[in-house]
Amino acid sequence: MDTPAFPERPRRVRIACVAGDSRAIAERFEGAYGVRPEFAEATPELAGVTSGYDEPTRLGVDRWLALVAAWNAARRAVVVVDLGTAATLDFVTADGRHQGGFIVPGLGLMAAALARDTAGVRVAGDLAPDLGPGRNTAQAVRRGSTAMLLDFIEASVGRFADTCGDAPEVFLTGGDAELLAGRLSFGVRVEPDLVLDGLALALP
Repeated sequence: MDTPAFPERPRRVRIACVAGDSRAIAERFEGAYGVRPEFAEATPELAGVTSGYDEPTRLGVDRWLALVAAWNAARRAVVVVDLGTAATLDFVTADGRHQGGFIVPGLGLMAAALARDTAGVRVAGDLAPDLGPGRNTAQAVRRGSTAMLLDFIEASVGRFADTCGDAPEVFLTGGDAELLAGRLSFGVRVEPDLVLDGLALALP
């Protein structure tokens, strides 16, 4: 990992690290700037939110920070949908109880899996949100993957709304958030910096 360049020496460094050697990262920052980084961790409780994982520390810290930030922003039932390499959904009730979540392949990963594990299905380029049936293989993969992920999000949010008795506020974040935001049947908040907002709550 390259140490980021700053215009001046930082006085404080806060990090949410999902993958990688935190010790090596810390050594790089200390060597470059003389600052010991602080690392956020997934915890049983933070800022009014209680983790729903059986082992709270095993929840990805990025998911944890995002769902804590979303609940604190809305103060009502929320669903956090992170649309990156993997797509994750996390559910929090109005009183701050995390109900757990789902992890499924993101749009790019679905296309990559088809390319890797099937014969003759090779797709490159952007994933378009058009949901009409594809008239060639590339369209069929892109549109089918998009439709499948949208339907999964719609169904999951609907089931959660039924259990909590209210329409939750839905937050979208991650690289494909803008692509899918306008295709859902309910309103959403696109918040690209949810993890950073949660980091500010975890390490104020």
